[in-house]
Amino acid sequence: MKQYLIAVILVASSGLGASVQAQVSDSESLATQEVPQAVAEQITCDGPDIGMMGRVFAGGVVFTATCPGNHANYIQALVYANDAQGTNARLLMFPRPGDDPADSLSNIRWFPETHEVTEIFVDPESKICRTEGRWRVEAEGRPKLIFWRQTRDCDGKKGWRIVTDRRARR
Repeated sequence: MKQYLIAVILVASSGLGASVQAQVSDSESLATQEVPQAVAEQITCDGPDIGMMGRVFAGGVVFTATCPGNHANYIQALVYANDAQGTNARLLMFPRPGDDPADSLSNIRWFPETHEVTEIFVDPESKICRTEGRWRVEAEGRPKLIFWRQTRDCDGKKGWRIVTDRRARR
């Protein structure tokens, strides 16, 4: 019931309708002692030790841990496992254009039906101030970059440059 109310509020206030509704998925809060050891060992950020969230996603279970962020970015590390017990747990590494893969994402939006996650990252101190990425989590929990755009405009209103080509979006 609580998730339904949240979805209704988001739909009513955003005007995005189905895309917001698609993001509502069942996630479960896990106390620190409920997190499988194999999952906890994968986290590389120095986040607070307050437990994690887990959700069925892309044929397995994705556990999320909050990492240190700032006023513009809510950062999370994602660990994929075959099941809720943490079997074959591995930190998801997200490929990015021209950079090493990232071990965490910012301001995540979930799309369970398509097995996709998105991020919006804002860094006013960087030459490229705002980036937006989209990944499809494929077999065995492997993220594939399918869309990336970036701009020097921190508000994200102009100057966008798409970095991925159309073939990546398939």
